[in-house]
Parts: sequence; C-alpha cells; structure tokens
Amino acid sequence: SWLPHLKYLSLEYNNIQRLSPRSSYGLSNLRYLSLKRAFTKQSVSLASHPNIDDFSFQWLKYLEYLNMDDNNIAGIKCNTFTGLVSLKYLSLSKTFTSLQTLTNETFVSLAHSPLLTLNLTRNHISKIASGTFSWLGQLRILDLGLNEIEQELTGREWKGLRNIFEIYLSYNKYLQLTSNSFALVPSLQRLMLRRVALKNVDISLSPFRPLRNLTILDLSNNNIANINEDLLEGLENLEILDFQHNNLARLWERANPGGPVNFLKGLSRLHILNLESNGLDEIPV
Repeated sequence: SWLPHLKYLSLEYNNIQRLSPRSSYGLSNLRYLSLKRAFTKQSVSLASHPNIDDFSFQWLKYLEYLNMDDNNIAGIKCNTFTGLVSLKYLSLSKTFTSLQTLTNETFVSLAHSPLLTLNLTRNHISKIASGTFSWLGQLRILDLGLNEIEQELTGREWKGLRNIFEIYLSYNKYLQLTSNSFALVPSLQRLMLRRVALKNVDISLSPFRPLRNLTILDLSNNNIANINEDLLEGLENLEILDFQHNNLARLWERANPGGPVNFLKGLSRLHILNLESNGLDEIPV
C-alpha cells in the first residue's frame, strides 16, 4: 500500500481525465473521498467527457463517504461502484450528462454496499423504471429533487426500499399519483412533493393511506383544488403538513357541494400546518 493510513482524501476542483482500476490501489484504508468537480471540463463535446472505468473504486473496501457532485461524467456503468462494501453516503448531484432514465440495472454495482443516503439531484432525470432501487435495501434517504421526472408513480419504482425513511421528490416536472404510489414503502416518515404539478390527489383510495409512519408531508406549490375528506386518513403520526400555495379555497366554503371538506380530521399529532396562499375566505366550524 502506498498510503496505508490515509483516511481522508479530497481531490476537489481538479482536471482529472480518467480513473482506472489501478487508481485507488494502495488507499485501502480510505474512509472519505471527495471528487467534487474533480473531472469537470470546459468543453461540452462528448470526446472530452472524463471516464470512470469499471472497478475504479474496487480497492476502497472501507470507504464510507463518496462525493462526486458537479462533474461531467457520461453515466453509470455495470461495475462503476463495485467493491465499495462499506459505502454509506453517496452524493451524485449534477454528476452525469446521460442519466435521463433510471433502470433496474443503474445501481447494480451498489448491490453489496450498505448505502444509507443517495443524492441524485440535478441530473436531468426524467424517468424512474420499476425496481430501480431494488438493490438498495438499507437505504434511508433518497433525494431525487430538482430533476425533470415526468411520470405516473405506480409504486413499483420503490420496490425493495424496505428501510426507507425519506423520499425527496420536490421540484420535478409532473407526477401523477395512483392508490399504490407508496404502497411498497410503509416505513416512510418524510415525503416531499413540492412543486411537481401533482395530479390525481383526489382518487378514492388515497395514495398516502399506506404511510402510517409519516411525520412530514409537503404538498405545497401544486395548484391542488380538489381533494377528498379521507386524503390524510390514517396518518395519525403526521406532525408537519405543508399545503401552502394551492387552491383549496372552495373546499372550506359552506356553499361547497356536500359542505366543507374536513381533510384534517384525525391528525391529532399535527404540530405545524401551513395553508398560506390558498385563497381561503372561510374557516369551517
């Protein structure tokens, strides 16, 4: 080993062109590695994209933290992360140029990593396929915010996330909910859906019904006008509800067909409620 005691390595803001399977040899004790903007190129031509060969991290068996933010890498290969058997935190924000579609093979090289946190923000992701995260059974926090996701959430996207604590989906293009959108993630405690042009919130079987452990729900900035009385039914543990910048005015009016919609019933643990900018002119008794 070249540097057998090295635990922390930062290569941020460099101009590395390639990582190979030998690049990490001799760094077997490394715990923390930051490659933020380490590969960034001025040119946008495809020929200049930096390259991370398969097995480039294979020697880093004790690495727990890897940051690859703000780079210009083409995509994830079959064995990009193979060998990172201690990895807990992986940040891939604005890392890739061709990651528009996540498939059930995208993260196969993380199958043996005990990953807890995955940051995928700002990668122009537009589609999540069924089983994309099925390799990440220990994952607690998944951040998909600030992308271009535009799809119906069938629920199969989250298959295998049996320990998930937080899913952040805010600031995406368009999300259509179904009754099963979150049926496979009952462990979820925080769900962020701000400004995603949310559709189908008023379906008869609420998409949030399976989330009995939910403590924080953000539905703000979605121009929601129609919801059912049982939208939040069963969410007895909900503590924070962000519902600002929607269009809920009619729902609390006495003139509303069927009377005011009492969608807050049963939320006995609610501490914080934000209904700002909803055009409300009546509060039901």
